[in-house]
Amino acid sequence: MSQPTPELAPAIVAYIAAANARDTSAVTHCFAEDANVFDEGEHQAGTVAIARWMEDTGRRYQPKVEVLNVQHRTGKVLVSNLITGSFPGSPLELRYTFRLNEAGKISRLDISL
Repeated sequence: MSQPTPELAPAIVAYIAAANARDTSAVTHCFAEDANVFDEGEHQAGTVAIARWMEDTGRRYQPKVEVLNVQHRTGKVLVSNLITGSFPGSPLELRYTFRLNEAGKISRLDISL
């Protein structure tokens, strides 16, 4: 797996590392308490729901994230990733759109094709 590029905020780098390690407790430390995640047509609100989502996703798909490209836009960071795992179509390229709060934690994550 390639290393996340240095142009990523520390919370995003930590999130990708924790997601790859399936470390749910470390993942929740990357998010603001009132964070939102949108994935597979579902919405997770708050760190407790996000932890459940991460645990379920890890158990079902065993995903591994490899960063391919990073783009900075006003107020958000777009990260193209190659995701491998035990799901139909693996490997699959997905885009993660991150928004960070003033403290540098992830306030929103949208995962899309």
